[in-house]
Amino acid sequence: MNKVTKDGKLAAVITHITFIGPIIAYFINMDDKDEFGNFYIRQSIGILCIFFVIGALIGAIPNPWAAYGFFLFVFILWVYSFVGALSNEYKLLPVVGKYFQKWFTFRKNDAKK
Repeated sequence: MNKVTKDGKLAAVITHITFIGPIIAYFINMDDKDEFGNFYIRQSIGILCIFFVIGALIGAIPNPWAAYGFFLFVFILWVYSFVGALSNEYKLLPVVGKYFQKWFTFRKNDAKK
């Protein structure tokens, strides 16, 4: 993979902060289109999609333990991705990470993959 730049790492870290992090990171990474930043923006968008889509389904279940387990699962995915961004490593999320990299190609240099 490519060398990690300062702006790419900044975008990769910011994308993990709050729900608007991917939007902020997208604009930070807009000019130089750093691959490291794009990689983690796609991972973070995928984690948010899991959170909202499956979270809505889990919310319909009256058992609170299902929700606790789900939120723990999403938190573990988030920590795994965040640690990868902090350590300058390209860490795909287990099982779903490769799909997130394919599905969320929202910029011209992303479509090359």
